[in-house]
Amino acid sequence: MIPIRWIFFWATVGLIGAVLTTAILRENSRVRFLEEMVSIRESEVRSLRQKLERSKERLEFYRTPEGKARLAREHFNLVLPGEKIYRISIESGDVLRDGLP
Repeated sequence: MIPIRWIFFWATVGLIGAVLTTAILRENSRVRFLEEMVSIRESEVRSLRQKLERSKERLEFYRTPEGKARLAREHFNLVLPGEKIYRISIESGDVLRDGLP
């Protein structure tokens, strides 16, 4: 018969091994999860940097005289001296009924 101290020894070794194995497996799954999160965040940062670069380019353009002129035309309907403004109006010959079914 095996002495009781060897049974306790191997039970303790097995318990410690099980605890360590469980801890290692959990840490490996956590590392994989964190790597995925880092990858997602890196792609978000990359897209935000591109957006920032486009915004900087637009800002630099609107600081130039051509950019200011375009901004004035688009948002304030302004024109340069000497330009002609054409107004187009469309008149329809259709007669609308007062009461729709």
